[in-house]
Amino acid sequence: MREDAAAVRTALQWLGLWGVTTALLAFIGQLNRAVWALAAASAVAAAVCAWRALLAWLDYRRSLRRDALYRASGQAAVDAMTGVEFERYVAAVLRGIGYTVELTRATGDFGVDLIATRDGVRTAVQCKRQSRVVNGSAIQQVVAGAAVHDCEATMVVSNHRYTRAATQLADVHGCVLVDRTRLARLSRSR
Repeated sequence: MREDAAAVRTALQWLGLWGVTTALLAFIGQLNRAVWALAAASAVAAAVCAWRALLAWLDYRRSLRRDALYRASGQAAVDAMTGVEFERYVAAVLRGIGYTVELTRATGDFGVDLIATRDGVRTAVQCKRQSRVVNGSAIQQVVAGAAVHDCEATMVVSNHRYTRAATQLADVHGCVLVDRTRLARLSRSR
C-alpha cells in the first residue's frame, strides 16, 4: 500500500511540475517560439506520469476489493486456508480496523509474520492457522522477534483457541491474543 501511495504522490508531483513548466514556457513562448518543443516533451512526460498515477490508483482499488473479500470469508474458509493465505487474511482484517500492515519475508522472520502499525505503534504479529489449540511457543516466538523487528507491541492471531499456559504467558509479556471468536468479530468490524 505504501508503494502505491508513493507512486501516486510522485506522479502528482511530476504533473504539478509539468503544469508550472508549461505556464512558464507559455509566458516565455511569447518571446521565443523554440521553447514549444520543450513544452511538447514535457506534455509527453506528464501523460506518462498520469498513466502511472492511474495504474497505482487501480492497484489500490484492487487491493481494497481483495481485502474486503478476505474479510468476508467465513470460518470454514479460514480453516481451509494455507499458512500464507491466512497471513494475508489477517493482514486484510488488520487493515480493516485501521492498521498499516507489512508482510515480513517467509524465512528468517524470527517468528514475526506481519508488522502492523497504528498510531505510531509497531506491533509484531504471529499468525497461527492450526487445527489444534495454540501453545506458549507462539507467544515466545513473537516476543523474541518483536525486538528484532523494532516493535513495541506483540500479537498472536489464530483460527483456534489458546492453552491456559499460553494465556498466562501472554499476560506476563503484554501480548494480545486473538482467537477464533475475536478474529471473526474483527473481520466484521469497520
